[in-house]
Amino acid sequence: MARQGLNREKLIEASISLMEEKGYNAFSMAELAKYVHVNPSSLYNHIESLDMLNTEVGLAAVERMVEAEKQAIAGKSQDEALFAIADAYRDFAKTHIELYRAVMNFQKTQNQVLEKAAGRIVDPILQVLSSYGLSRGDQMHWQRVLRSVMHGFIAHEEAGGFSHFPADRDESYRIAIQCVADGLCAAGRGEK
Repeated sequence: MARQGLNREKLIEASISLMEEKGYNAFSMAELAKYVHVNPSSLYNHIESLDMLNTEVGLAAVERMVEAEKQAIAGKSQDEALFAIADAYRDFAKTHIELYRAVMNFQKTQNQVLEKAAGRIVDPILQVLSSYGLSRGDQMHWQRVLRSVMHGFIAHEEAGGFSHFPADRDESYRIAIQCVADGLCAAGRGEK
């Protein structure tokens, strides 16, 4: 990236690109300075600190993830919306694994701005769950179930945990989400 016209927004975008290229854990101000061809001290003309930059990147990651979820569920409800949001969630993680890792590490950072922003990821999920006729309390439980299934699958997939058997991973994911859908339908009807 050329240094011409460098500003805060361009540095945030460059940071995202660099993280996705080199990895979330390898990101540093020194690497960013090399990436945009400036002296590391020049970055501070546009950015207060590495913590602030990580916050901005985290907020951008949340925004992109939430937008993917919203687009996926537009005009859909119940199982159609559930499968759409589950696919969007997994697709985001696969396409932007380093941003996904950043979002999943928000709790470790103890950054309240990022923790609060991460809550927005749940809003489209709750919208889907509300279409099943669940109480707000039950929606809270089921969003945890759904997010655990999605994240657990993504984590195993990313770690190579599903490479030992020839079964189609997409079909396995569909089955996992179908189990959640079946549970949601039963819970919505008050079945025990």
